[in-house]
Amino acid sequence: MGLKWKIPGPDAPGYLRRQRKAFEFFELNEVSAEWFDNLIEFLLPFVELPEDETEARNALWDMTENDYKEVLNLIAGGQGEVPPNK
Repeated sequence: MGLKWKIPGPDAPGYLRRQRKAFEFFELNEVSAEWFDNLIEFLLPFVELPEDETEARNALWDMTENDYKEVLNLIAGGQGEVPPNK
């Protein structure tokens, strides 16, 4: 199952918090199992579909590299709703 994202727009509160967290993932050179767990927890609130949390987590773990980079860029930039992945 693909993911449908709900990305806060430019007027949504917490922009700087989201941007800082997104950039943390790009800047870290040392990646660990804990880093990946933290990434999934960070992205989970931005998943609109699937609604079931377990299904959403599994879909996040199955993301492509391009999906990952795209969603972090969108979260950092606050570009509104993202269409579902194909």
